Amino acid sequence: MSNFLTGFWPRKWPSKKQWKRTLEVLNKREKAVLLFLVFLALGSLCYALSSFYYSKTKVTPTFGGTYREGVVQSNRWLTINPLYASQSDVERDIIEVVFDGLMRYDRNGKLVPGLAKEYSTEDQRVFDVTLREDIYWSDGEEITAEDVVFTVNTILSPDFQSTLRQQWTGVDVEKISENEVRFTLDNASAIFPENLTLKIIPKHIFSDYSPRDFRYSIHNMKPVGSGPYRFEDIREDSEGNIRSLNLERNPHYFRSTPFINKVVFYFFETEDDLLKARKRGEIDGFSLSDSTAKEFSAAETKDFRKYELTLPRYFSLLFNLRREGVFQEKEVRKALRYATDKDALIEEVLKGKGDSVTSPFLPEFYGFDTLETKHVYDPEKAKELLVDAGFENGKKEIEDPFQFTKDLKEESQGEEVRNLQRCFIYLQEEDDNLYPEKTVTGFFDEETKTAVNYFQEKYKEEILDPHGFGSGTGMVAGSTREKLNELCEDLFDETVALEISITTLSDPMLSETAGVLKSQWEELGIKVNIEKKSISELREKVIRLRDFDTLLFGTVLTGHLNPLPLWHSSKIDDPGLNLSGYESDKADELLETIIEKDDEEKIESLLLLQKEIMEDSPGIFLYNPYFIYFVSEKVKGIEEGIITNSSRRFEYIDRWYINTKRTLK
Repeated sequence: MSNFLTGFWPRKWPSKKQWKRTLEVLNKREKAVLLFLVFLALGSLCYALSSFYYSKTKVTPTFGGTYREGVVQSNRWLTINPLYASQSDVERDIIEVVFDGLMRYDRNGKLVPGLAKEYSTEDQRVFDVTLREDIYWSDGEEITAEDVVFTVNTILSPDFQSTLRQQWTGVDVEKISENEVRFTLDNASAIFPENLTLKIIPKHIFSDYSPRDFRYSIHNMKPVGSGPYRFEDIREDSEGNIRSLNLERNPHYFRSTPFINKVVFYFFETEDDLLKARKRGEIDGFSLSDSTAKEFSAAETKDFRKYELTLPRYFSLLFNLRREGVFQEKEVRKALRYATDKDALIEEVLKGKGDSVTSPFLPEFYGFDTLETKHVYDPEKAKELLVDAGFENGKKEIEDPFQFTKDLKEESQGEEVRNLQRCFIYLQEEDDNLYPEKTVTGFFDEETKTAVNYFQEKYKEEILDPHGFGSGTGMVAGSTREKLNELCEDLFDETVALEISITTLSDPMLSETAGVLKSQWEELGIKVNIEKKSISELREKVIRLRDFDTLLFGTVLTGHLNPLPLWHSSKIDDPGLNLSGYESDKADELLETIIEKDDEEKIESLLLLQKEIMEDSPGIFLYNPYFIYFVSEKVKGIEEGIITNSSRRFEYIDRWYINTKRTLK
């Protein structure tokens, strides 16, 4: 080795010829050492160059790629129109990508400019909005004040049946200039800016459509919008069902150019079909129903990131305070609250993927304090309250048993109608033809009228003959009431059982929730019935008619809390949203002042209102399940933050990216 080293470091630099003969004079071991040193030198050089490169550059997003969203919806038509935005989660998702509003939310839940440059108001009754100058529709037409006025006036017209009409009632809109609009409200409102998140539709596209044709315009399927992506095409199967909706980058988008080239919505008939497509690598993002998401294990989300987002929503059980019966007694309502173990509900129903809700205002979400004394699960306290209300072991002795006292006719409704139907079911044991429907709805419908006619003619000598009627009248009055009271005396005895019906949507999560409540309450001797309805039945026969004992349902709040539509006594009747029929002069007064106050000023009123409602116990506020969203790890730029509804996860989709490059720092 010494000869090698001596030879390797000559007294004078080797000639070119000598360098060429280096390997000839080295033995095998010396060649290996030389090769090692060469590789070491090259590796060090590469490492040094690489370190220098990475220290002086950074990874940045670049353009390209396609994002594929999987959704569950099977149909042949889509209404991608903001004026009907509440009809479908999928349609709301697409609207969020295709349209923009005057204002939008930032990632902290604060309102920031969108199509509008700014807005101003001096009295919270007149709002002036100035549009940006560089805004265009996806077909290249300029967006002006005319589009804003057209959009709002279309919403306000009952002929167009927009689902947004109620929140715009009492608002007048006018064009001030090509890029200025004025909104004038009947009453001052500090929360009106929430309305400015409305997505605007193009007047030049829709102005020629009549109300009859408006909703079914082809432009609702192939929209012209103002968002980061625009319509490209729709793919259908052989039966005409939509299989994919393809969107491309909008070249007229007023913000920076979106990084991702294309966004595709793939449609599946079931969640099973969607999950199979995920396993095949055909989609990059998806959400699941609350009931399915809770069962979805980490192993099934390989290469996907799970986002657990909290939305301003909650599920509750509302008592029908307008129905005669046990819910008129506050002690019973409070007892049911204490008999409800919310922690068990969250664990059993949501598998821990949700938060307990103690207030209908979600104070944690909106940044103010909840009640000092939170509700706790206390079955012993529940028993005490039931005893105070006269119920022991689920039964109550009453001094005056029920008697029919009112005139009842078609379209009558209420507890007396319910008892009429119960009476007919009781008498049906001896006469199968009396009331074959055997339904207790509390609504005097055609079937109930038929039963009354049959009953009157069966007891014609006692009911009809004394008054000279030859056939049934279909109305419960004097002699009919007397006969009903006589025959149903045993049914309405002096002991009343505490029996409750829970009406809810036929949905796995809500059905399981109702089942857990049933098991918890029955430990106190309460009989619980569960009635599951389709969404159409729930809307038309239950909510519209207020036909329920208790309603297990979800409530979605807005970015700026406005509790008036949910709790003011003026909103008791349909289409109002005060579903429990809650009435309180003090609550009404607080609600009317809250709407006029800004965020800081209304906190004190909200705390007082919260205390009033919780003391009156119009319902039991249960839980808020997390909204769980899965996205492929290859998709970057998604930032978790506050979103006011699930579709707003796409609010900053223009900043999502798939491809990257390195640039100088």
